[in-house]
Amino acid sequence: MDVLYIPQLDDTGTGGEGEGGGGVAARYRLLRRVPEGGVVNLTDRAVTRVEIATDGGPLKLVVPPEVKGAVRDFFVRLVITSDEIPEVTFAAPSGETISFEDVDEDVFKCEVGVNVYAFTETDAGIFIVNRKMIDIDQEVEFDPCGGTLDGTTMTFKLGAQYSALPKPTLAGYSFLGWFTEAEGGVKVEATDRCKTGVTKLYAHWAEYIDPFVDAICAARNLTFFSESESPWFVDGDGAARSGAIGDNGATTLTTTVQGAGTLAFRWRTSSEWDYDWLRLRVDGNEYASMSGWREWEDYSLAITGAGSHTIEWTYSKDGSVSDGEDCGWIDDVVWTPTEG
Repeated sequence: MDVLYIPQLDDTGTGGEGEGGGGVAARYRLLRRVPEGGVVNLTDRAVTRVEIATDGGPLKLVVPPEVKGAVRDFFVRLVITSDEIPEVTFAAPSGETISFEDVDEDVFKCEVGVNVYAFTETDAGIFIVNRKMIDIDQEVEFDPCGGTLDGTTMTFKLGAQYSALPKPTLAGYSFLGWFTEAEGGVKVEATDRCKTGVTKLYAHWAEYIDPFVDAICAARNLTFFSESESPWFVDGDGAARSGAIGDNGATTLTTTVQGAGTLAFRWRTSSEWDYDWLRLRVDGNEYASMSGWREWEDYSLAITGAGSHTIEWTYSKDGSVSDGEDCGWIDDVVWTPTEG
């Protein structure tokens, strides 16, 4: 059974009677309580606010004592910002027993954030409990430490997984991840939960060592990257081979050229014909592709225009079926800039 409402109260109450001549604030006192020995005594006809900001022991919340001829009606606003969720129990006053109507374990579950509990006693002395969860936003600053990043702050839900973290770039360096300190510290992953104490993260870098250039670019005038979840690698024959991917997956090998010139290379595939493809894109535009059981083929492309151009070789799969070695290869990449 649901309580009819849970009052929308801010966190400014300091204790004592609410102000005003009517409404929720006039009917419920707003009280702040600090646990003493892990115990907080709740007050009838009041909203008791308890804040747990540091990791500690269990917390016992004691229901207000029975008053003859009256039913109890009170709220608990439990604000948990600590990294660890305490064990919280609701206990009966001394000499009493209490029972609850139509509740399961999730009703008393606590999470990081604002946990609001409404208790209403029936004439039969049974408590009806309603729980509401309010998220707390946590703003995190990201310091790219010399790198480039679009946007340096993000907002997460305290206690929830980050889910996605931004990725900065720095020419000539590999991004190692986000850490709690500029030097050292603890690495924070997207699967970690947002914590109160983590308000700023720092990018860590390592000088990039190109694993492809010696194998596939004799002139060594290009730098290759593969930052896919299943990255490309140099196989035993000295060619760049796409990483193993599943259905609907993709993996990309990337390089950058400057200005106009001619790009030449050799490529081949061993894949499901007409469904799993190796594609060449320049600045996001597709120029060539191959699929199926193909032997090595030469390909060249004239690239025009000033400035930087991004070259991508992407092997991608459709939603079902695999054939052959299920991959693509790139080798003998030559970049010849246009003279003048």
